[in-house]
Amino acid sequence: MVRQKVIKEKFTAYLLIAVITATLGGLLFGYFTAAISGALIFLAPAFHLDVFEQGVVVSLILIGCVFGAVIAGPCTEFVGRKKTLALSAALFIIGGCILAVCDSYTTLLIGRFISGLAVGITSLAAPLYISEISPPRYRGMFVSSYQLAITFGILLSFFVNYCFSASGSWRWMFAIGILPALLQMIALFFVAETPPWLFKQGLEEKAIGILQKLRHGKNWMNQIDAMKSVASPHKTGTWKTLFSPKLRFVLIIGFLLSVFQQITGINTVIYYAPKIFEIAGFPSATSALVATLGVGIVNFLVTILSVYLLDRVGRRSLLLVGALGMAVSLLVLAFAFFVSTPFIDKIAVLSLMAYVSFFAIGLGPVTWVLLSEIYPLKVRSKAMSTAIFANWGFNYLVSLTFLDLIQGLKAQGTFLLFAVISLIAFWFIHRFIPETRGKSLEEIESHIAR
Repeated sequence: MVRQKVIKEKFTAYLLIAVITATLGGLLFGYFTAAISGALIFLAPAFHLDVFEQGVVVSLILIGCVFGAVIAGPCTEFVGRKKTLALSAALFIIGGCILAVCDSYTTLLIGRFISGLAVGITSLAAPLYISEISPPRYRGMFVSSYQLAITFGILLSFFVNYCFSASGSWRWMFAIGILPALLQMIALFFVAETPPWLFKQGLEEKAIGILQKLRHGKNWMNQIDAMKSVASPHKTGTWKTLFSPKLRFVLIIGFLLSVFQQITGINTVIYYAPKIFEIAGFPSATSALVATLGVGIVNFLVTILSVYLLDRVGRRSLLLVGALGMAVSLLVLAFAFFVSTPFIDKIAVLSLMAYVSFFAIGLGPVTWVLLSEIYPLKVRSKAMSTAIFANWGFNYLVSLTFLDLIQGLKAQGTFLLFAVISLIAFWFIHRFIPETRGKSLEEIESHIAR
């Protein structure tokens, strides 16, 4: 009976505003990581960058992301989820300003690193914040809207890159990203901290008052005792607790899910799509950017479908369909490069669009949802920090080595490797990933992380 009441729980306009505010972090995440794909075409001649230096410019933001993920865990635990989001917004503003005015290779790298810190922090804080304020019935939809915001940020960056490609105004490609960061900073003054964090700090009355703003009706009141028990200030988990045998399973599946999200190759497409299309025979930078914009549109539209399906179909099913579809799409792409068909440019566009579509319906949004759900509250920030550290670490390795892989294995070998990894991810999901649809965070904690 308790579970049925939780499922019928509704949300308020206040909750919607809070979710939108947090998802701006996803938009910034997508924009700042993807803007380099178009800007790099103009940065290379402007700063006389060789292939190695171009790889450093692209990948340095990911080093910042790794450090940001490490910082985010303690920040969300000690100062709260909301203040950590404010910190990331401030870093986005600083990083964007530096990139917009930089006049040297060194300054460019500093701006990329600071932007990376911001991305790493928001990649933990935003889905954590959304998960903890959302009713179980809508949690999948709301947390996956963070991934939708990422895809919109990527699409926006591709569109801005295209708009400024004729003039080569790469500074504006970075400067536009400052605006949503300012908007998020302002909006954070009007939303509250998450109730679980407040319960954990012993601020019971304040937590209940915020819950009244976040929920319609009174069904949620049946869950207060469970929330208070799980979030007891005396149940603070240490790093030793996190790595204890009883949490080992949930820690490993979160870690490996984060890794598979990256080593299946998605960010090689996001960061290097124009270069992939140039290899496939597109005649100019502008035509390659137009094709890249098409990939961004598909990514965004299919993510909308995933957001709709998550709380209806479930997490596991979408992950399985997504991983298998990615593998097939990459096999087609690898075969097209292998046989050197005269239609390779068209096959490359269609294959990458299919690949991105299957990522957008599975590993893209569902990874963030599961990472925000499966860990016990007492170690949630630490566990998410560990998983997201792995996520960004492997993102860095894949992005840094992609051009070397293309040179060593050729395009067909590189995409064949990613296809095999996608098949391994399919097996892993089928064998180990649990279904969490419709369960409260307290129920998930009692059944999965025992």
